[in-house]
Formats: sequence, structure tokens, C-alpha cells
Amino acid sequence: MKIMRIVILGLATILGGCVMSSEVYLPDGTKGFNISCNGSANSISNCFEKAGDICGAKGYDLFNREGQAIPFALSSGSAYANSFCGSAGFSSTQGMLVTRGISVRCKK
Repeated sequence: MKIMRIVILGLATILGGCVMSSEVYLPDGTKGFNISCNGSANSISNCFEKAGDICGAKGYDLFNREGQAIPFALSSGSAYANSFCGSAGFSSTQGMLVTRGISVRCKK
């Protein structure tokens, strides 16, 4: 139970603070960038800021903007009983997985 909770919190921390970009080639052969700013600690403005960092003063064209919030809940529990004693332990974790991203091409 505790290990699962630690893993979930660790994943949320890792995904919550990163803005990541990857270089892609668009259908017309030009270079573009997919930028993701997932997690509740980020906002779409973090994606736009990263696009500005990548493309500089010339700016960029926005091709795609997407995002979603997916609720999740994890529950686990156990019960133990014998002739001397009985015990039970249940745990529940809830949250929201937030994904968002943009696709851009730097202006020439």
C-alpha cells in the first residue's frame, strides 16, 4: 500500500514539473516541435514560453493545441482475522492526470 502511494506521488512529481519538447518533421518536410507541459503544476503558458525559448524573436506558428484532465482513483485493502484478533486496512488515492501540449513551427 505505502509503496503504491509513493510511486504515484513520485510519478506526479516527475510529470508535474517538466516541460518537454521534441523535434518532429511536418508533412511538408519542415522541422517543427511538439511541446508538452503535463501535470497540474504546469499551465498551457509554460508550453508557449518553451516555444518562445526554442524559436526566439522570430516567433512561431501554432499548429495544434490539445489537453485533457483524466480523473483517477486507486484503492487497495486487506483484512486479516484469526481466533485471537482481527484487523483491516484500506487505502484510497484520488487525483487528476492532466495532459496538455502544442505543436509549433518556428518562423523563418
